[in-house]
Amino acid sequence: MKGTHEMQRTIRAIGFTVIALLFVASVVPLEAAGSLIISEFRLQGKAGVSDEFIEIYNDSGVAHTVVASSGSGYAIVASDGVIRCTIPNGTVIPARGHWLCVNSVAYALGTYPAGTGTNATGDGTYTTDIPINMGIALFNNNSGGGSFSLANRFDAVGSTAEANALYKEGTGYPQITAGAPNFNHSFVRDECGKGGAVNLLGPCTISTPKDTDNNAADFYFVDLNGTSAGAGQRLGAPGPENLSSPIQRNGSVAANLLDATVATSASPNRVRDLTADDANNSHLGTLSIRRRFVNNTGAPITRLRFRIIDLDTFPAAFGFADLRPRTSTAVVVGVINDATTCAETGTPATPPCVVTVQGTTLEQASAPHDQPNGGGFGSSYGAGTVTLGTPLATGASINLQFLVGIQQSGSFRIFLNIEALP
Repeated sequence: MKGTHEMQRTIRAIGFTVIALLFVASVVPLEAAGSLIISEFRLQGKAGVSDEFIEIYNDSGVAHTVVASSGSGYAIVASDGVIRCTIPNGTVIPARGHWLCVNSVAYALGTYPAGTGTNATGDGTYTTDIPINMGIALFNNNSGGGSFSLANRFDAVGSTAEANALYKEGTGYPQITAGAPNFNHSFVRDECGKGGAVNLLGPCTISTPKDTDNNAADFYFVDLNGTSAGAGQRLGAPGPENLSSPIQRNGSVAANLLDATVATSASPNRVRDLTADDANNSHLGTLSIRRRFVNNTGAPITRLRFRIIDLDTFPAAFGFADLRPRTSTAVVVGVINDATTCAETGTPATPPCVVTVQGTTLEQASAPHDQPNGGGFGSSYGAGTVTLGTPLATGASINLQFLVGIQQSGSFRIFLNIEALP
């Protein structure tokens, strides 16, 4: 076994990749003209049994306009047959966009950042609790009764304890231990293809939510403490998104090395700091990863963030790193020899040059203590310098750093989805 001193000096790097940089081809599901799925949910939370949300995702490349087969909209229903939210007719959910249904009695994530100047408030609300481990489904109508059928169902998710097959897919996800879920957690759809595995290297095979019609394979459990509650264990955070939230833009925001004249693992693209910072989950120091992003969306970007879809983190096995995403501030980086990066500074336009690399913020619902152990699966880094008042212009680029604390050294990977609002 390595001695402590040696572990403090080294972290073996298998790779860091932003999905758009790797350009991994997504596994594209069969789509029914803008199909909708349940992408994240919880049926109890830190604020009690009514701290609930259900996130709907447009799993297609085209906008979906709600037109119910009967009634006034689409219904989000629990297996008790009671409608919790109706998505009204005429609602337009953008391609890869979201719609959020929350229990207004105790939903506690309304301050999590969403779109430009907004937070993750519900697009629709309800007040009747959904018992833990109960199934939920999305139907193409809100007429009730026999209209809630398999033929009219968009999607469903439920635990192994759910007896009604209409309200789950496959055998269901592993049920949460009774009495355990009063903490900040959620079930999220796999967007990498590894099922939320903490200690599994290699690239992601997808970058949009997995939908195999098997809840156990499609969803995994995350929480802020990496708790073992019967449904799998990994450090992570809920990240509810609504109609105002940024949309995945891997194909239209290009990711580049800060300095393409040197290796990915070399400074200034990746910088290791051995300074211990236990207060910020960095017992063995930090790793700063720098990239230059180019806006190719065709419109100014007013909101830019990065969703963690794969990561080596707690509970890390021996030989694997335990990384904790954290907030960073801007740094000035000199001796850049990449002509394209230098040209973006304006003066001088030729290398070597000095550039500013902006920090990113670990986004939280109740900063600064909502994620006391650092970020994990489902957490997001926000680029705070990109705003409605200071947008990233079409064709312009921004230099950003992603800072992770190191609690245990070892082989690692981290994959991010790019989310933006042009």
